[in-house]
Formats: sequence, structure tokens, C-alpha cells
Amino acid sequence: MVAIAHDYLTQRGGAERVVLAMREAFPEATVYTTLYDPAGTYPEFADATVVTSPLNRIAVLRRNHRLALPLLAWATGRLRPDADVVLVSSSGWAHGVRTAGRRIVYCHNPARWLYQTDDYLRD
Repeated sequence: MVAIAHDYLTQRGGAERVVLAMREAFPEATVYTTLYDPAGTYPEFADATVVTSPLNRIAVLRRNHRLALPLLAWATGRLRPDADVVLVSSSGWAHGVRTAGRRIVYCHNPARWLYQTDDYLRD
């Protein structure tokens, strides 16, 4: 069994397209993520089974994932995909998802919040 892990599904960008490509290859895979905003990301995720972290209960974080920055590592640690293989799409946290299975990580560009903090956190 294959699962997919991604940092957060709150926007429409290249990283989310990578997750959609993973879903195309493994359409039955459950997607694990810290935050999921169906209105903010691609509508194709509506067909997926998406498991979120406890942070997802806080609506303001779904609309502005940057506010959750100090909590995302903790939230990722709460996700535990039960799969033989977890495909990870990450630039920051999802690579830390806990699983007994193997992890294959697609690491996007280095996390912008590390080297462009002022630009990343600015409105």
C-alpha cells in the first residue's frame, strides 16, 4: 500500500501539482498533510482521502499556513501513515512524517522561510 505526505494543501502551486501527479500514479493513496483548505488548493484533491493534523481544526491556519510555521514540525509528527511506502512531497516538514514503512522523499527547493524569512512572512 502507498500513501502520500505533503507539507500543507492550502494553495495552488508547483508542489501541489507534484502531489496531484503522485495521486495520478497512485489514485488509491491516502494523502497526509498538516493543513488542508479545499477552497485554496486544486479542486482535484476533493476526490482524495485526505488525513490532516490537529492544526487543521483552526480555520485561520488553513487560510494562512504561515501563521502555523512554529507548529508545523509538531503537527507533522502527529501524522502516521500506515503504508508500506510513503511518497513524501516536502520543502520543510512532511519528510518528518512517522511511518513504519519506507519513505521516498521528493524534496522541493530549500524552504523559503529559512533563507528569505522577511519575504516569506510578509503579506
